Amino acid sequence: MEVLKQRILNTINKYSMIPEGSTVVAAVSGGYDSLCMLHVLCSLRRLRKFEVCAAHVNHSFREEADGDEMFVLSEAERLGIKAYAVKYDVENYANENKISFETAGRILRYKFFEEVSLNYEKSLIATAHNANDSAESMLMHLMRGCGLTGLIGIRPVSGKIIRPLIETDRSEIENYCKNHNLVPREDCTNASDEYSRNDVRHNILAPLLERCSIETLVRTMNILADDDKFLNEYSMSMSYRYIKKRNNINTIPVKEFNLLPTSIKRRILRIALGETGGEKQIGLFHIDEILNMASKNHGGKYIELPGGRIVKLEKGELII
Repeated sequence: MEVLKQRILNTINKYSMIPEGSTVVAAVSGGYDSLCMLHVLCSLRRLRKFEVCAAHVNHSFREEADGDEMFVLSEAERLGIKAYAVKYDVENYANENKISFETAGRILRYKFFEEVSLNYEKSLIATAHNANDSAESMLMHLMRGCGLTGLIGIRPVSGKIIRPLIETDRSEIENYCKNHNLVPREDCTNASDEYSRNDVRHNILAPLLERCSIETLVRTMNILADDDKFLNEYSMSMSYRYIKKRNNINTIPVKEFNLLPTSIKRRILRIALGETGGEKQIGLFHIDEILNMASKNHGGKYIELPGGRIVKLEKGELII
């Protein structure tokens, strides 16, 4: 088996990504990463006993967008798999919801992929994020300021979303496409530093990779992920002792809570606030504001949080 295919298969096995009998909905833009992923998944489907279909979102933004859609549909037909495509006006959606074009595109893509996955009883959604993408995410989080969770890059598995290429170098992917005579569609926006991720890719990660390998960064992110997993699991077990639930109210006894290490207190607070998923409304600033209020233990104080939540301090208890 080729080195790249073996690496991707090792990643699939390592994270138990694809149970036997599943259907993998491959998110395919037509670029190097997704085209490589689609071909590798199709080559592994009989070995691992799963099915593959392709899903493509036409963002209606670039002149080449319709051509990208036709390319993906044609490639799926050539591989003998079913393909789904949808056309969205992403720019209009972004303007209506006052969000960036990148965010709007991500929301609509995952919405469509989820809709396609509902056609199958045992389905997964595969995206083509690779090791370089993960390193870019780590650097972007680092520059904004983040905790341990922000430094682990992109998770290999998030619910039903899997990322088989997450431990594969982008250069390996490009070489695979060339060696197999695959001619991906080029996205001209990838060359522009106007987008923050492209800026990090070209001007921060590229010089960094002249001094260290992508494997080194992946190894570091994996170590941090293991540490983060342990702290989260430990904090969850501790939360049963400290968080008392009454209807829609959670309470925490302040005196005992203040004795815990700060990293555990932050995680327990997020559990009490219902923020254990990937998307978090409440920032570190808010969490530390609550910890500061708890440390002083002066009753009658309260903090308003995003999402309409309020944390009060009364009679030695944090009340959420």
